[in-house]
Amino acid sequence: MQTRQLWLDLAPKGGAYRRDTFVEGRSNALARKALKAWREWPGGILALTGPMGCGKSHLAALWAQENGGHKLELNNLPRNIQGCVLIEDLPEAMHEQNLFRLINNAAQGAVHVLLTSAVKPRQWPVHMPDLPSRLVAMHNVVIEEPDDVVLSGVLKKLFADRQIAVDHAVIDYLLTRMERSTAAALTTVERIHAKGHDQRQNIRLPLVRAVMTQIEQEEHPNAQGK
Repeated sequence: MQTRQLWLDLAPKGGAYRRDTFVEGRSNALARKALKAWREWPGGILALTGPMGCGKSHLAALWAQENGGHKLELNNLPRNIQGCVLIEDLPEAMHEQNLFRLINNAAQGAVHVLLTSAVKPRQWPVHMPDLPSRLVAMHNVVIEEPDDVVLSGVLKKLFADRQIAVDHAVIDYLLTRMERSTAAALTTVERIHAKGHDQRQNIRLPLVRAVMTQIEQEEHPNAQGK
């Protein structure tokens, strides 16, 4: 199996996301393509959306790093803005007047703006006149839940971060049993790590089966474990 790049929407070690820790897959292909073509964004602005842990922050940080961008807070926006601007986690800390001003500046070519959110712009709770129509029209690219290639890379990276070596059988088994998200991958690896540490066991398939059965019983207490 070829080495693939890995992304994780988790706090990176050393305080910076890196290109060499990014896994490319079908689930993030459209987002990668859109960020490479940032000069062509309609209206100079793009909303990058997707569920928690899908890689939004990693991709957005790489875009800012590679294009001299600045990460800003919408509720503390400078008056004069130029170049590339990144604003994350909308609609938290929403400032409607500043968002409207930023959209107008981008449309005039003064800045290129990347926004990230767990939900599409048209779902953001705004009340300022003319702003809802701007959000409906905003260019939006969605990162989907990870495919097998990406999720496999996430699991391997999470185990490696904990200095745990696992074989392919463990990864393949987890891909068939766990919830398909990077957030679930983090929780699952933490549970496996804790059980292996507590029992002073190596991380092998029987231990992983036991952990997954316990997780499933907790989530579905009336269902019989597999």
